[in-house]
Amino acid sequence: MAELPDTSFLDEKQQAIVLSLKDTIPYFGALALTPDEGLFVDWLNASAQHHSIDAARAAALKHCEANRKKSSAKCVVVLEVSPKGAKPDAPLSLSAEAADALRGEYRKLKAPKAFAISPSQGTFGFAGGDGARALSACAKSGGGAKDCTVVVAD
Repeated sequence: MAELPDTSFLDEKQQAIVLSLKDTIPYFGALALTPDEGLFVDWLNASAQHHSIDAARAAALKHCEANRKKSSAKCVVVLEVSPKGAKPDAPLSLSAEAADALRGEYRKLKAPKAFAISPSQGTFGFAGGDGARALSACAKSGGGAKDCTVVVAD
């Protein structure tokens, strides 16, 4: 599912280009631009593979703000990508890659086992044994993510 929250500063052709990006951005994902610089900037980069739309928005805005010209207007989110049927109040949401790993490799592990995610970075890790091993795997997968938390333990 893709939404275009604020594209009023883009012409119809640019809006169509932004919307076409939805198929290349794994959920949860987002794209932010500054109205002053528009779509055609060399630093364009969508955030993707986050565990929530809020995290994807935050990452997209952070990237845009770090790269825009100081004189340009503040960045706005122009595209949000979520899985079909995603509910904003769901107790747990996962990136496409994490959901696949949970349904696949994680399920095959014998208990005890745990699955951990980094809400801010979109990374994850899992391991047999206690939650500490999953937390360590999560931190290593995200280049040292410091906010990993166990979300599933069997």
